[in-house]
This record gives sequence, C-alpha cells and structure tokens, in this order.
Amino acid sequence: MVQIMGRMFRGMKGRRAHEEAEELIGLVKAAGLGPRHVPVLIGLVLNGPVPVGVLARHMALSPATVSQLVGELQRGGFVDRRPDERDRRRMIVSLHEERRALVERFAWRRLRPLRMTLEALGPAEREHFLHGWRTLVEMMERAGNDDPLCGGVSRGA
Repeated sequence: MVQIMGRMFRGMKGRRAHEEAEELIGLVKAAGLGPRHVPVLIGLVLNGPVPVGVLARHMALSPATVSQLVGELQRGGFVDRRPDERDRRRMIVSLHEERRALVERFAWRRLRPLRMTLEALGPAEREHFLHGWRTLVEMMERAGNDDPLCGGVSRGA
C-alpha cells in the first residue's frame, strides 16, 4: 500500500502537471489567495455555474465558508456572481471567463486519472473503490479531529 501511495503521489507531481499548475498557482498567490481556494475552482469546473449552497453541498462545507471563499475568489478575479434569473435572492457562481480555460485545464488534468480508473472498473468494483475512499477520508478526518498535533480538521471552515 505504501508503495502504491508513493507512486500515486509521484504521478500527481509529474513535471508536466507541475509546470501547468505553476501559472494557476501563481495567479492565485498574486491575488492574495491560497490553496484552500483551489477546491472551489475545481468544484465550479465539475458543478458550475451553481448557487453557493449547491456548491457547498458538493464540497461538504458550510454555505458560509463557501460564500467567504467565493467572495475572495471574486475579488481575485477568478469567479463571477450574478443573480439567479428564476430567484433573484440567490446568486449563481461561475468561473470568470478570463480564467475559465486555465482552471478547466488544471482541474481536468488532475481528475483524468480518477475518471479513467472509475471507467475501467465494473459497477461492483466502482462501488467498493468509492467506499474505500470514503472510509479513508472519514478516518483521516477523525484522526485529525482527535490529534492535537494535527490541529483538527474542520469540515465547516
């Protein structure tokens, strides 16, 4: 298992993927943003344009947290917010057109191996694979919450 995880991490840090990520990460840093903002961008690639509440559900974060992240991303020029045409009280979040292509390339390059893996598995194997990953994440969150050295893991912040 350790060898497999090592190979997976090396693959994620490949030279081409690293060079491609430098531009986006550089823009994120230049806007005064950080790594915690990138999952919102990937969430918008996968689910957008969407209301903040829907994005929050997809990310398993609180709407307040996602709203804050979206506000920061909007100030940084990465996302746009516009009123929902059907319900003017709701705001629809989408990737800013000038950043869309870069963010999409970044997201799809990282998600491609996972998509290929899921497509290669049969329905029962896919179910077991996803169950294993959910269990791993839950155990990591539990360990983070219980370990004072890890500082805890907050799902809502």
